[in-house]
Amino acid sequence: MTPSIFARQPLSLRVTAIALIVALVLMWFDSKNPEWFKPIRDTSHASMQPIYQSALLPSYAKHWASGRLQSKESLRRENVQLKSQLLHAQAKLQQQDYILAQNARLQGILSTTRPEQFDLNLAQVIGTDTNLLKQIVVINKGERDGVQVAQTVIDEHGILGQVINVYPNTSRVLLISDEQQSVAVTVKRTGQRAIVTGVGLPTSLSLNYVFKTSDVRVGDVLISSGLGGRIPAGYRVGTIAHIEDTQADNFKSIKVTPAANFVDNAYVLVLQDKERSIRELAN
Repeated sequence: MTPSIFARQPLSLRVTAIALIVALVLMWFDSKNPEWFKPIRDTSHASMQPIYQSALLPSYAKHWASGRLQSKESLRRENVQLKSQLLHAQAKLQQQDYILAQNARLQGILSTTRPEQFDLNLAQVIGTDTNLLKQIVVINKGERDGVQVAQTVIDEHGILGQVINVYPNTSRVLLISDEQQSVAVTVKRTGQRAIVTGVGLPTSLSLNYVFKTSDVRVGDVLISSGLGGRIPAGYRVGTIAHIEDTQADNFKSIKVTPAANFVDNAYVLVLQDKERSIRELAN
């Protein structure tokens, strides 16, 4: 008997053919009755799930790395933006603080004077003198504003100095911290009189002609006495900061902290005598 063509085929082909036939038969039965093979399908799907997940791992890794990089970049941009906003907010806050400080300073200046005795000419400090050895500032008020030589200039804390030169729109003010300036003062606590002189520094003054036996203390406030009529009485000049007995003479060596701000002063007041102004208008 001659073997059939199917029997003469290699074993692998025969197994493949049988598997295909069985698969086709099972597919036909599944299409007719799907419920018969549902448990088998569920089991096969469950068993294939790890393989599906393993196949997706490279894709997950790529997305994770991309998302992480994007997240870092997004956080960096957000951080830069927040820093920029913070800087802008701080800058605006500084401007507001400056405006509030200037407002408080102007209110303080206007509250320290005697309007019944003086006309108050508000001026702005616009510069310092070119001579670095002199304690001089320049203000933006001059002859056209009624400023005259020898008028006293103050800030909200005390006496600054006197006008020494007047021009049409500006004036030069010699501060009492200059070595050539002096102010007659009274110790507020005791009424004792003395002289305060400048030492060429904007942060210190000297109280002269005070005997070693005099009752002066650190912290005593010095007020202008008006002696000599050069500077009006009643304005603060400074506070005693240090007292030392010298061996050379009978006087104390006393350092005074100025009441006025000689370093950073934006606005000042020029004291203009009302009676003098009235006399000038009458003439």
